[in-house]
This record gives sequence, C-alpha cells and structure tokens, in this order.
Amino acid sequence: MKKLKTWLITKFLPMWAKETVLAENEHLRAEVVQLKAELKEQYAYIDGLEAGIKAQRRIIINTNREAPK
Repeated sequence: MKKLKTWLITKFLPMWAKETVLAENEHLRAEVVQLKAELKEQYAYIDGLEAGIKAQRRIIINTNREAPK
C-alpha cells in the first residue's frame, strides 16, 4: 500500500497536486510533533497530581505530647 501511495504522489499526480500533498503532509507532521509534546506535558502534570494526592493520603496522628529528649 505504501508503494502505491508513493507512486501516486511521485509519478501520477500533477506537479501542483504533488506539491500540495507534500506540503500538507509536512504540516501534519509538525502538528503531530506539537501534539506529542503537549501530551507529554499533560502526562507530567498528571503524574505530579497523582504524587500529591498519594502524599495527602497519609494518616498523621497528633497526640500533643512532646517527643522524649
């Protein structure tokens, strides 16, 4: 399938269509890179929130006694 697509783009299409398709592909690749970076940033944010929530779950018992010296 990839060979057919490559053949269509390089040999069959007129020059203006070839340029349009290649430009659109380049634009879409750049958008994919940007979205992957955004997704990575959001996953980092989610990991931070999960770590914060896990830290809050600890039960701290306060007896109001001073520690021995």
